[in-house]
Amino acid sequence: MSGKRDTIIQWFSVLAGGFITLQIAFIIAKREAFCLNEGCRIVEKLTTIPPLYINLAGLFYFIMLFSASSWSKARSSTGLDRPRLLLLLGLAVEGVLLSYQIFVIHTFCLYCLVIFSIIAALNLLYGWQQIRFAVPLFATMLASFAVLNFSPASLLALKSETLASGTYAVKKCAEPAKKLYFFFSSDCQHCKNVLAVLENCNSCEFHFNPIDKNQALTIPGLEYAPSYSPSLNRVILSMLNITTIPVLLVQNQDGLTFIKGEDNINRFISHTCFRQEQELSIDPSLSNLPENGMNIYDGQGEECDIEVECPDEPEQTQSPETR
Repeated sequence: MSGKRDTIIQWFSVLAGGFITLQIAFIIAKREAFCLNEGCRIVEKLTTIPPLYINLAGLFYFIMLFSASSWSKARSSTGLDRPRLLLLLGLAVEGVLLSYQIFVIHTFCLYCLVIFSIIAALNLLYGWQQIRFAVPLFATMLASFAVLNFSPASLLALKSETLASGTYAVKKCAEPAKKLYFFFSSDCQHCKNVLAVLENCNSCEFHFNPIDKNQALTIPGLEYAPSYSPSLNRVILSMLNITTIPVLLVQNQDGLTFIKGEDNINRFISHTCFRQEQELSIDPSLSNLPENGMNIYDGQGEECDIEVECPDEPEQTQSPETR
């Protein structure tokens, strides 16, 4: 039974290794990962390590698993069970990745789920003794993430900061349909185009959160904050691995939605923030936003890159009306 089990592990290791090798080849050829669904793209953007290195680590893992099962099959020693330890290690790593998808980004990467399914199946195949360790280990990973709050608001709370700390000015209305935060810079033309549209907005409460301190807004009816922190706005975008502007943050009933790009933002605003006008061409994904979780909608090139290295600025910058 042990020899047959090791053979199955070897075949699954080859299968998973081949699958990952195809992904590596695709990344090298196309300079981007092959994504089976939109969740894959979101996960890829939220990693600090390039997808190529992550896949190389996965390939190395399955090579080690294949080698360990081959060694175990060739020897009948009762010593250290290397395949068992490697399978538990793999399940622990996959438990962290799956928990991140469930509790942090609220979406699933199908490519990641395929790898997780292979490792989970091999742990089940290893017998009841393996299952007795694997199930509590995996449950502990899920439980650890479940009791933590990963929302941007909670992370900012650690610094006693809120979105309002980065607000330069607010445009209010009597009965706002939405409370929105607009992240922009003074030298981005796409941001300026969106600001021009906002001048006639009449049914949303807009908070203007610049990432720099050189502002000259001409929108009528603005209420300026006594001070604001451009660096805080950069931190918020950085935490979400967002590297382009303009960005519109929409506060939903139980979550946040980030809309990126001039066209996407203008379509959403025209549909939501103008009582007297209707937009004929509305992207359904923008007009029916989810009411929970955290979602990021990418633009289609109508964006400006945020500078990688921003000069240090004072923690709080005075608004023009308070100088």
